[in-house]
Order: sequence, then structure tokens, then C-alpha cells
Amino acid sequence: MVNIFDPQNILKIAIDVEGSGKKLYEVLEAKVRDKKVKAMWKYLKEQEEIHRQIFQKMLNNIGDYIVYAPSPDEYNAYLKVVASEYIFTQELIEKKTREGFSSDSQAVDFGIYIEKESILTYSALRKYVLPAKQSVLDKVIDEEKKHLVDLVVLKDQMKPIPTHRRDVG
Repeated sequence: MVNIFDPQNILKIAIDVEGSGKKLYEVLEAKVRDKKVKAMWKYLKEQEEIHRQIFQKMLNNIGDYIVYAPSPDEYNAYLKVVASEYIFTQELIEKKTREGFSSDSQAVDFGIYIEKESILTYSALRKYVLPAKQSVLDKVIDEEKKHLVDLVVLKDQMKPIPTHRRDVG
């Protein structure tokens, strides 16, 4: 029986999530009018492809990256929870790509969610990566953290500026 929570399968999920994220950001880029938001979706689309390629390389050379594939009873409960949520994230990305969003703000919120889930999952996977190769995954995690910050800043910039009116009278 194949356990979907082993490091090899988590890499496969990561490849799928990054690929779906790229498609989502591509759709969002094509639909948005705001130049700043459009530039963010373009940037994230490109980053998703880079990350997908990194995970594909790790999967193709699994013996060079993964310390070991523990037996099913050794699996960390945390890794199981994180990986199962990440599978849900993959399904949700595909659904949102089909359905779309009611506003740019809603799309940005969803991007924030994706980045958080990626950070959690890749951080949990790190434990199974050879120490000499952890810098590869660390770079992806750091980039995902930067994407999260960029999206939160973008969301803050999208908020309407409150106007203060003084009653005259």
C-alpha cells in the first residue's frame, strides 16, 4: 500500500500545487486591470514554475535529496495533517481557477492562503531532506515567505483610504 504522506508523494503534490498555482495566477493576470495587481500575478506565476521545476528535480533525483522514506508507523502526525491540508489546497486551487473570484481582494486573500499552506508543507518536508540539500528547499520556503509578505502588502494597498470629513456648521 502506498502512503500518500511519504516524502516522495509530498513532492508530487508540491509539483501539482505549484503547477496549478501557475495556472491560477495566469488566469488572474489575464483578468485583472490594475497594473500593480497584474504585475504581482505575473511575478507569482513565474515563481510557481520555478518552484515546480525545483520539486521536479528533487523528485527525479529523490535519492540525492531525501534522507529516507520512513515506514508508515513512523510518520509524524504533523506531517500527515499538513500534507492532507495541502492535498485540499490543490483541489481548491483547481476549483478557484475554474470559478474565479468576485474581487481582486478575494483573489489576493486566496493567494495569501496558498502561500501559507506552501510554507507549512515545505517546512514539514524539510525534515526528510538531506542536510546538504536543505538549502534548496530553504530557498523555496524563503521565496514563499516573501510572496506572502508581498501579497499582504498588496492587500493593504488595495484598502480604500478613509476620508475624514469635518462637519461644518
